Amino acid sequence: MMRRALCLAVSALTISEALADHAPRRYQLDLNVEPAHRWDAIALAEKDLFKAGLATIYNDEKLKNIAPILKKVVGNKFEARRVFPKDVFEEFEGIARVTEVEFEEVAILGMFYDLFAAKKKSPVAFDACSGIIAQTASGEIIHGRNLDYSFTSTLQSLAIVVDFVRNNDTKFTAVTFGPNPTFNTGVRYGMFSVTQDERDRGNMYRNWFDIAVLGRPALFASIRQTMESEEVDDFDKAIDFFSKVPIAAASYLIVAGVKPGEGAVVTRSRTELVDVWRLNATAGRWFLVETNYDHFEKPRTGDDRRDPEIRAMEAIGQQKIDADGIWSVLSIDHVNRTAGEREPMNTMTIYTTVMQASKPSTFRTLVRGADKEEQENTVVLV
Repeated sequence: MMRRALCLAVSALTISEALADHAPRRYQLDLNVEPAHRWDAIALAEKDLFKAGLATIYNDEKLKNIAPILKKVVGNKFEARRVFPKDVFEEFEGIARVTEVEFEEVAILGMFYDLFAAKKKSPVAFDACSGIIAQTASGEIIHGRNLDYSFTSTLQSLAIVVDFVRNNDTKFTAVTFGPNPTFNTGVRYGMFSVTQDERDRGNMYRNWFDIAVLGRPALFASIRQTMESEEVDDFDKAIDFFSKVPIAAASYLIVAGVKPGEGAVVTRSRTELVDVWRLNATAGRWFLVETNYDHFEKPRTGDDRRDPEIRAMEAIGQQKIDADGIWSVLSIDHVNRTAGEREPMNTMTIYTTVMQASKPSTFRTLVRGADKEEQENTVVLV
């Protein structure tokens, strides 16, 4: 009877969390521990949710016929050693061991973006996410993002924050999904922060070729690399790194530093740098808004999240902008749909993060509640 009551209580808590914004679970990871065991405690704590979440994703109608092929072609250990840095590969091995999930399934999670971010043939390509960088009147740099994606409720249940610690000092903080050593939201304190937005280009099978044949590294693993690299230890070096690193899928890298002017959107194709769009407060460009379109092109009708965010930033103004202001912009849930706009916070939004590389206390992440609703007459994107 007590066991049943406990289960009901846990279920009620889970349901109530799903219906409101809530902080994700937060962990510390000790980088002094050998890679194969760094994630042991987190993997054990997250084991049941992680296994259930991966089962939901890989058994989804859109993926269940593709997943077995990917396991054999790119999820095997030979390919994974090429795609991930040595430490990250060993971390994946340890996670698979503790969670009792096939290594191939864990590895594919780490290269999920690279496999499916494409304009053609992808079953889960999705124009999503918002990134904002702003420079305050006093010169502080603030960085915010919404992460939107398919499998929304599943990924909401898996979202965690991890503080990566060495010698009792937090070196960087990341938002990831379950025990996963790769990510696309991270802040390296005293240096820079990075978020990434999807840029769909080309054919999904070209992505697979670039991974399996050319051995191009997984993008989220490359972001993790910048968090630890001794060579990438400031904003300018991060911009240079993301401008040149080999990638298998086009992308937007939004990078914010710690000094005035240190904010940029790096637009990449899989083979080359397309553009670096920078803050320039003296020219009036004190903030940048990036969704899923090149900044010099118009968003698609029905998916214009950019203009509502720009209007809101301009309404706040540089003199008053702060972390709470950026949070409010990312939380906009009513827009002019008849003008082709779409809510920045919508039914696909998994979490919102606002952070500053110069100020660890600013870091805030919330899983966005399932009670959010897009306005009626939502335009279906095709």
